Amino acid sequence: MSIPISEPTAFQGARPARPFYNPGVHIGRPVDRVEGAQKVTGQARYTADTPMDGLAYAVLVQSQVHRGTVTRESLADSADRAATAPGVLHVLTPLNCPTLAPPPEDMTWDLPIERRPPLADLTVQYAGQHMAVVVADTWENATAAATEFDLRYDEAESDGVGVRSGSYHPDHFVKLEHELLQDSRGHRPTDAVHRVEAVFHTPVNAHYPIELSAVIAAWDADTLTVHDSTRWITGERRVLAAWLGLSESRIRIVSPLVGGAFGSKSFLWMHVILTAVAARQVGRPVKLVLTRNQMFTSTGHRPRTEQRVVLAADADGLLLSTEHHTDTDTSTVAHFCEPAGLSSRILYRSPHLDVSHRTTRINAPTPCFMRGPGEAPGLFALEVAMDELALTAGLDPVELRVRNHTGIDQAGGRPWSAEHLLDCYRIGAQRFGWQDRPLQPRRLQRNGIQIGTGMATATYPGRRMPASCRVRTLADGRVQFASATHEVGTGVRTVMTQIAADACGLPIEQVEFLSGDSSFPDAPYSGASQTTATVGSAVLQAAQEWRRRTDAGEPGDFTVTSAPGESELPSQSFGAHFCEVEVDEDLGRVTVTRWVAVMDCGRVLNPKLARNQVMGGILFGVGMALLEEVPYDPRTHQLIGEYYVPTHADRPVFDISFVDGDDQALNPVGVRGIGEIGACGVPAAIANAVFHATGRRLRSLPITLEDLMRPFEASTS
Repeated sequence: MSIPISEPTAFQGARPARPFYNPGVHIGRPVDRVEGAQKVTGQARYTADTPMDGLAYAVLVQSQVHRGTVTRESLADSADRAATAPGVLHVLTPLNCPTLAPPPEDMTWDLPIERRPPLADLTVQYAGQHMAVVVADTWENATAAATEFDLRYDEAESDGVGVRSGSYHPDHFVKLEHELLQDSRGHRPTDAVHRVEAVFHTPVNAHYPIELSAVIAAWDADTLTVHDSTRWITGERRVLAAWLGLSESRIRIVSPLVGGAFGSKSFLWMHVILTAVAARQVGRPVKLVLTRNQMFTSTGHRPRTEQRVVLAADADGLLLSTEHHTDTDTSTVAHFCEPAGLSSRILYRSPHLDVSHRTTRINAPTPCFMRGPGEAPGLFALEVAMDELALTAGLDPVELRVRNHTGIDQAGGRPWSAEHLLDCYRIGAQRFGWQDRPLQPRRLQRNGIQIGTGMATATYPGRRMPASCRVRTLADGRVQFASATHEVGTGVRTVMTQIAADACGLPIEQVEFLSGDSSFPDAPYSGASQTTATVGSAVLQAAQEWRRRTDAGEPGDFTVTSAPGESELPSQSFGAHFCEVEVDEDLGRVTVTRWVAVMDCGRVLNPKLARNQVMGGILFGVGMALLEEVPYDPRTHQLIGEYYVPTHADRPVFDISFVDGDDQALNPVGVRGIGEIGACGVPAAIANAVFHATGRRLRSLPITLEDLMRPFEASTS
């Protein structure tokens, strides 16, 4: 196996930043989280911790069927019984809910925001749909009153999966025009020597953050303040304004800290607007916290996918054709498509490329983006298929990927702005000891347990959007920066403080960064691995302007806006995952024991936070591969069983490193996002390692005990 070597090479931590701004004291160093002490001592305040006088409590009532119409009589009778329960202040149902305007159409096209306002009518679109809100003086009284609901339904005929409106080719993030052009790149080869064709399945996954979604809504005359566990305060303000018929200036969204989200808190969900309506009805602040079960149906999920991948290659393993076709689901009330085929468009050189997506509308809750959206399930299919192709061609899996490496964006024909994927392969293989790996499966054992090793490529787009930042010079000499972005546990406030301190030429103790308030200058949602590149660019520009004004003797208070320019080069992050697994075939148990990851994500601003991000992403992928599937009855659509996630006992020994690839084409800070890419490729690396250990080629997630305890048959490979 020979992997070309290019510069720059990898490093275990982060190299000292080049002096792209003065003087590089804090950037590239493992600075502790600025809110770390508050978090570990219990002083950090999340939405549900917000104190407020006169607080009332709301509890949701949800549908028990997935398709039909609730009878008016049962709804009215139930509401009457609940209204007379102790402590109840108001019962909100479709029979008395004020008319809500639809959300802005442009925010429902590419985003999973439901077009149908909540409590709009008596129809039921999915199990778990909100049917009523009970407000009482205590949470206990509200919960007790909610049990008074005994709803009856005129259920529509159902085929089990609840298909309502058929399927369609989406144009939501997958960019349909690209797919329509893909097939014209070449013709399907008829002389391929090696061919792999397989179907892969991924299940419904839940985000399952530690912090439950919570909201507190309070009115002061016609002005609304909402405390919400959200990752898009300015987007939420806009949708609320449309629904309520208010100007955005009369709404303030506050979210200082978010305790995990993974996609579930990126958009406005129905319980938020209902809490605002309830607070206006009772004339006092109202607090609503979703239960753990309600999180499964109320804040999005990763939808199931069925993916067909066809790879054809010549005698040397060079791809002649790549096909990747995805079927997935969305709800009847919102647009969303899990864009699983996006990586196949760009990752490997392929003269013929055919990628498509089809989405079916079903009576199920609205899905949404989840960590590694599209890439995580899509790379499972593509990278397992590549592993199959490598074995068919008699090639090492890394060698096959090197031979098919392309340094350009195939859709546009332009080279990537700062790409070092070959370095990731080379360094990862060296650190893992890949050269000692036998090509054939079932060759390694340890203490009677099957051992296997596997690898996969990781990739995720580099993105940047416009953002603004305010600067104030305080009386005590400190400089305060503020932007309407979010701290979701990834260290955003810390790296923004590092950027500002270096650009100002100040000690980090003299700089403060504020976030989580829609009254601050605008910023986009914290997702898609764009926050550091986006908000960091605004902070850098603001700090440089502060330095210029200070040198001129006029620091003042001001706001700057930073927007991406017209870069000639596209940006994409890359990486390589290598793992070792132990498979106990008597118990049907997989243990991931060792993990090496090398990431090419642009400049690393804080190596401690960066490594934590990648480790968290890998553990996320371990759960996706081995544990996670929303268990529900396919007939009733009710939740059954448990949802399992990784624990400390599932943590492998980590070796995480980065390639120093300063991406100035994307943003002046030189960074690309790290949050998503850690999970991308992980399930495939584990599935490939399980095959190497057992000879079982498993194409459905999660890999279960039953998959591993079946009698081994050589033909399964």
